[in-house]
Amino acid sequence: MNARLIATMTALLTASICAQGLYGQDRVSNTIDGFNGIPWGASESEIRATHGVPAQVDTLDNGIVVLAYREELLGEPAVAFFALLGDSGMIKGQHVAKMQLEEGNCEGQYRVYRDHVTLTYPLIVPVENYDYPFTESFCTALQNQRGEWANQWTDETNGAVITVIVPRGSDEVMLIYESLTFLNWIEPGTEERPAGEG
Repeated sequence: MNARLIATMTALLTASICAQGLYGQDRVSNTIDGFNGIPWGASESEIRATHGVPAQVDTLDNGIVVLAYREELLGEPAVAFFALLGDSGMIKGQHVAKMQLEEGNCEGQYRVYRDHVTLTYPLIVPVENYDYPFTESFCTALQNQRGEWANQWTDETNGAVITVIVPRGSDEVMLIYESLTFLNWIEPGTEERPAGEG
């Protein structure tokens, strides 16, 4: 076994151990199989049984039912949204938390959420995109409507996707979990399937 392979395996093992220590063993996964402890396809009653009565329930024009809960994410106030579509059950979930622009170090604040996902799914490698002038801090860029930063993880086994993003000019970080059912629903006619499926 060569040195590079040993180093890679050691790094993956270390990440997994750190994730177990930080977030609990049941939070570490090799597949994106749901959101916030709820599996894809869960019913509204199953979500309520786990998370209680939502702070708000909305039914959108397209038929999606959204349950909103106030909770904490990594020690910060956040809102969790569960999106359900008819018999398909839960097809999407999303956390939204405020960035503390006035505190500075927005790069560090973003990395806390990014690293949370990285440690939860240690075997899924994200794609990273960021766009802000390096002549100013990320906080300043956001305040000036110039900053954006995103990472995206794609589960090749089931097609689910996680996106962590601070949109341009926003003071919110969003952790968006999308099932293959949702992705196919928003792009009718697509027939993409995970690797290994016909």
